[in-house]
Amino acid sequence: MTVKIRTLRHLSKEGILGIWENRLMSLASIGTIVLCLIILGVSFTLASNVDYILSQIESNVGITAYIDDSVKEDEITTLKTKLEAIPNVSGVTYVSKDDAFLTFTDDSNLENIMKQFEKDNPLPASFEITMVDLEEQERVIESLEQYDELEISYFQAEAPMLVQLNDSIRYISMIIIISLILVGIILMSNTIKLTVYIRRREINIMKYIGATDWFIRAPFIIEGISIGLIGGIIPIFALWGAYSWVLKVVNSRFTVMIESIKLQSTADILSAFTPMSLIIGVGIGAIGSIISIRKHLKV
Repeated sequence: MTVKIRTLRHLSKEGILGIWENRLMSLASIGTIVLCLIILGVSFTLASNVDYILSQIESNVGITAYIDDSVKEDEITTLKTKLEAIPNVSGVTYVSKDDAFLTFTDDSNLENIMKQFEKDNPLPASFEITMVDLEEQERVIESLEQYDELEISYFQAEAPMLVQLNDSIRYISMIIIISLILVGIILMSNTIKLTVYIRRREINIMKYIGATDWFIRAPFIIEGISIGLIGGIIPIFALWGAYSWVLKVVNSRFTVMIESIKLQSTADILSAFTPMSLIIGVGIGAIGSIISIRKHLKV
């Protein structure tokens, strides 16, 4: 169906004017969307940061492979190359016997004890192995156990617990997002229904004189999309200001924590939340309008 520019302008104008003419209802609709998206933004920010923190913890949960003293120095390089080729291994760091000894002597509580072993270092050399995905830890362990010259040490219980916790947070976040979208659509459609009800006579007259469903529906959809767009923009600025303030407080008061575990930056949060907020806001506005006017088109 071809739409004339003049007709499109008229419908757009009617949709925008509808927001002003029914400003109380429009304000209620915008407020509904803003409230839902702010709650969504807070939930998304918390879930995103928990996932980000867990990913940092996961990256530090590695595997230590102690090397048998019978392995010669020239064989270690070859062995390291083989370990790096194992699927899901992101890095292999060689720790010599001397490096291991220095690490232990850096601990003041062990310094006096370790001095007794300066001439006869009892610590073995090792490989510190990091993984791409913690869920694949068991497969990496199976590959490492093929090497008799290695003794494997890893977090057998903690790794699955971290993976399960991360998955649970993602599922809960998805449920919250879907629930808020459904609540937003219901509340939006109910508030727009009041606007449609007020203009029901106008709709019926247009229907009787031969106006198409599309012609009648279009201004309401444009109105809903405009309301959804406004309702989607406001939470972005609200989250921007609130999260920037939270980061400032955390960075100033919890300096010890942020040295090892960091929160996501404001830019990272907004880059993910901005399109989400706009798409959901516009979607709620459009769907709510379509649902609200459907009844009055059946004349």
